[in-house]
Amino acid sequence: MLSPLDETLLHQTPEPFGHVYTSDHRFFDRNWFGCFARDGSIGVITGMGAYANMNVIDGFASVQAAGRQHNLRASRPLRNDLEGVRVGPIRHEVVEPLRTHRLLLDAGDHGTAFELTWTGTFPAHIEPRHYDRLDGRVYQDYRRFDQMGRVEGWIEVDGARVEVFDGIGIRDHSWGVRRSTGGFEPFTGSMPPEIHGSLFIWVEFATPDANGHLQLTENARGERSMLEGFIATRDGDDLSRVEVVDVRHDIEFHPECRTYRRVVLDIDTSDGETHRLEAAPILTAWAYRGTGYDSGFDDGKGLGAYRGEVAEHDVYDVSHPEEVVLPTTEVIRPMHREQSVRLTFDGAEGFGHLPVMPIGSNERYGFEGLGS
Repeated sequence: MLSPLDETLLHQTPEPFGHVYTSDHRFFDRNWFGCFARDGSIGVITGMGAYANMNVIDGFASVQAAGRQHNLRASRPLRNDLEGVRVGPIRHEVVEPLRTHRLLLDAGDHGTAFELTWTGTFPAHIEPRHYDRLDGRVYQDYRRFDQMGRVEGWIEVDGARVEVFDGIGIRDHSWGVRRSTGGFEPFTGSMPPEIHGSLFIWVEFATPDANGHLQLTENARGERSMLEGFIATRDGDDLSRVEVVDVRHDIEFHPECRTYRRVVLDIDTSDGETHRLEAAPILTAWAYRGTGYDSGFDDGKGLGAYRGEVAEHDVYDVSHPEEVVLPTTEVIRPMHREQSVRLTFDGAEGFGHLPVMPIGSNERYGFEGLGS
């Protein structure tokens, strides 16, 4: 099947753009944007993903304010509209590649709407390739690029409009094969190693003169399996960059919770310097089940499952640091929680996005079992 994208000179395989290099049903191509007011009064996360081998494009838009997370999830068949970055009332428009985007959510019975312009303040950067095998099967093989930015526009919740001036923006764009997408995950005998106990920290941040990125994975005993990142400093129009070579973390969790109050990172870089980052959350941690992750959507199949054309919405009570109250009054403690933060880096004030996910047991921080 041909599409307008096939008129470009950008083909990288002998196939038209309607096909991808692998038949793995989990192949995806997804963007994600985080936007929030500097005073922490309101925030938005929105994303959209295409799953070429499942004939699906789905998306979400969640607005958080006053301890409530308003979720909209939508899905439609991908074909025959490969290049349309829209699903249901959600639209993402590229104004200037790698710099400026328009994020739109049309009003409806879901009770939320927004029109935001997202503009990069530092250049986008690409992470190393994420590749792992389990029992001989590739269970992840993807790339991701990230970027800090600023946001202007408005957000509406239940008829009340909030103007956002000089808001904070974070985004990423990832593609490839990733676990738990496409409606189901193949099982070949072993569970992924982090299920037995892991700590994952991911940081993207900016101050007026610095931009940084870091991701770290440790097992239950604190043994490191991944560390990568950089610090870039700005001098006029020039950026100088050094790589992260080591990090030490000190995390203050809420009592009897896996969500945090404060994070301190001491970061060693390749130029022999040590930098300190101290962060505290803005808003409550987002409950990603409401966006379709973590077996979300009403059918429980999660992101990338074919379900025709649907749109569904609900509201979570996220006023507690960890416990999330669903519309059914069921209380859950989701493992996938992400937070935007206010921070200082070497004493300079800034903002960023800093998920901390302790899964399973962790000897240092005293967690036992899988958690919920």
